[in-house]
Amino acid sequence: MYNVDMNNIDSKTSKENTLSASELKTVLSNHKTWLETSGRDGESAKLKDCYLKGAVLLGADLSNADLEGAYLYGAYFKNANLENCNLRGANLRGANLRWANLKNANLKNANLVRADFMQAEINNAHLEGANMKMVEGLTSEQLAEAHTDEKTILPAH
Repeated sequence: MYNVDMNNIDSKTSKENTLSASELKTVLSNHKTWLETSGRDGESAKLKDCYLKGAVLLGADLSNADLEGAYLYGAYFKNANLENCNLRGANLRGANLRWANLKNANLKNANLVRADFMQAEINNAHLEGANMKMVEGLTSEQLAEAHTDEKTILPAH
């Protein structure tokens, strides 16, 4: 279910921030336990600056996870729960965010070029400074419920 492509590692990403598919599965399992026990057991997903290009996270629950600065180029987050997730400065170029829950997510300064937002929930999401050039599936109704600023690059319609 989880696929992590380890080729073409970004020069900014060190090997210590690269996870194998089995390591990612363990992080997700521990995070699920952490959520289910209100933090008593398991561990919150700390994926800051991780290289997860093309990761398949279909339906994953990463609510309240830290993915700040993560390299998530082409990641598959369809139906994923990213509520209250820290994705500040993350590279989500070409990511599939269809039907994802991004409520209250921090996407400040994120690269969202060509990401697919069809039916994504972005209520109260922070998109200040995000690059949303050529995003797909995003409606004006969705955008009206998110936070943007003069530095947000919106798609041309």
